[in-house]
Amino acid sequence: MKHIYERTAKYTKLGSLLSLVIYMALVIIFRDVMWKDLETHFMIGFTIFMLFGTSIFFQHAAEKLPDEKKIDSEYYTVDFPVHELNFQNDISFIPRSYLVSHTGERLYTITPTEDQSVTRKLSAFAIFKRGIFFPITYDLKTIDGKLVSQFSIKNKFKFMQIEVCDQTKTHISTVIMPIISVKNRAVIFDTNNEKTHQMEAKSTYGDIDVNSFEGKRLATYRFGMFPYATHPAFEAQAMNTHVSLASDLTHIEKLTFTALFYYWTANQ
Repeated sequence: MKHIYERTAKYTKLGSLLSLVIYMALVIIFRDVMWKDLETHFMIGFTIFMLFGTSIFFQHAAEKLPDEKKIDSEYYTVDFPVHELNFQNDISFIPRSYLVSHTGERLYTITPTEDQSVTRKLSAFAIFKRGIFFPITYDLKTIDGKLVSQFSIKNKFKFMQIEVCDQTKTHISTVIMPIISVKNRAVIFDTNNEKTHQMEAKSTYGDIDVNSFEGKRLATYRFGMFPYATHPAFEAQAMNTHVSLASDLTHIEKLTFTALFYYWTANQ
């Protein structure tokens, strides 16, 4: 998280300075038209002020955090031994999200796969990264770059589909969701097309409890005030989400829930 806050501060500061330089150049070039336009001066000045203020805010947030600890790559491996999912978006043209620990250390990364170079580049535009127009595949990797899982998001016209694969790119599950819905809903199928899980958000804000057919709690999704939301690593984020997984979930269930909640949260 310290890394993300520092990058946010850097790019918003550069944005404010670049906007100021461009604006001053326009005023000089078109001085006869722009010099008396007080409304434009005010709006652009306010925008530059907000960008610069945002950079200071995130820089102060970064300073609250200690230097990021080196992740134990012998533990956070392709076996994916996680019991919670805290999604955080990085500052990048190509979408890049991290699964971070409760103190903000980056554990895993999720990005469009490099196997699809054209789709990967198109994902820089928000309209393409959800698979609405073109299928898109994401890689879940360890911090040192080893593939953990791969999942593809496709628009089947009547519904959205997420096809989840393991580290060998073998199909392990399929998630079906409505294209448009007031509340997040999904049905999960195994490789034999047998329904394994069905879930629906409690409210339009998105709180979800995922239960098995026997009523056992498998996962919970919370927005905002989850257990770590007051930690400095999460205080500066406008949107925080937290997914808690049951301790005895199978490897397939963990990978499937990660793909599903990524679609619902980090990929919005």
